[in-house]
Amino acid sequence: MTPDITAAADIVAQESKSDVFFLAGEITRPRAELVENMLAARTRRDSVLFVLVSQGGDPDAAFRIARAFQFYYTKASCFIPGWCKSAGTLIALAASTLYVGDLGELGPLDIQVPKQDELDEAASGLLIDSTMKTLETTALRMFINVLKGIRKDTGVTTKMAAELAAKMVVGLMGPVFSQVEPLRIGENARAMNITRAYGARLNLVSKILPDLNALDYLVSAYPDHGFVIDRKEAKTIFRDVQEPPLAMNQMATALGTKALYPPSGRGTGLAQYLSTMQKAASATAVNGVSRNVQSTTKGRGERSGGRESPAPAVRPRAKRAPRGSNGHARSP
Repeated sequence: MTPDITAAADIVAQESKSDVFFLAGEITRPRAELVENMLAARTRRDSVLFVLVSQGGDPDAAFRIARAFQFYYTKASCFIPGWCKSAGTLIALAASTLYVGDLGELGPLDIQVPKQDELDEAASGLLIDSTMKTLETTALRMFINVLKGIRKDTGVTTKMAAELAAKMVVGLMGPVFSQVEPLRIGENARAMNITRAYGARLNLVSKILPDLNALDYLVSAYPDHGFVIDRKEAKTIFRDVQEPPLAMNQMATALGTKALYPPSGRGTGLAQYLSTMQKAASATAVNGVSRNVQSTTKGRGERSGGRESPAPAVRPRAKRAPRGSNGHARSP
């Protein structure tokens, strides 16, 4: 990054007392591992502001990144200056405060599932669910209309009219429903539950969503994967959505188009700290030991499942014999 970007990020870091981290591009497993390693190696402040620009990606990788921000920092905030869709929105759930710029936009949490018989192409997980609801509504409406028509035109009993209407609807809609694959519907439902489960776990820490109804709304209420959730819309879903302060907007201006659109190309992206790392000596000391040093030890031990080394044993000091007035040791 250029010196102008670093200078602008340092101002934001000073004002917010936070590290400033920039994540842009597709969310992938390798990028998640990179982010985790960078956070673990950093001499960190207590808080982080992560700037997020993403078209989405792997929800498992997104959860790993979001969990890392919550694990290594006491408080996390998120700045959305431009595009932040799908798995990017999932990462944003790690933050307790969202700063959404004038051009910032989040997106629904509907997962993208691979298209059958297509290479590197995906469709919204809501597509199958929407298709089934449309077929159900069409079949029901067709049955009612045919039933009424037969009853009115022929004068037969309602029971007979219903039987005739059912046969006509089955004959017309049967070939359409026969193309539906039950296993694929089940796979799609399980895939949609991934974002619900991950979002609920992240919200236990961040409390950015008021309840699980808001999470369900993000997952399934929007009609399209690309639906724009701007700052005004976001305020109806999340607890704490704010307009970015001047320093953040100036940092976004310094970043240029990097702050608005993710890098083009599959698997491309950026992950790095924008603010200058504070010196270890300037970290807040607790009991004579830097909190940042402690948190780094925690990150490398507890997060990976390892154990920290026990503290060295302290050898007790021997009692000194009492002395007399002449300075010599007295006999007991």
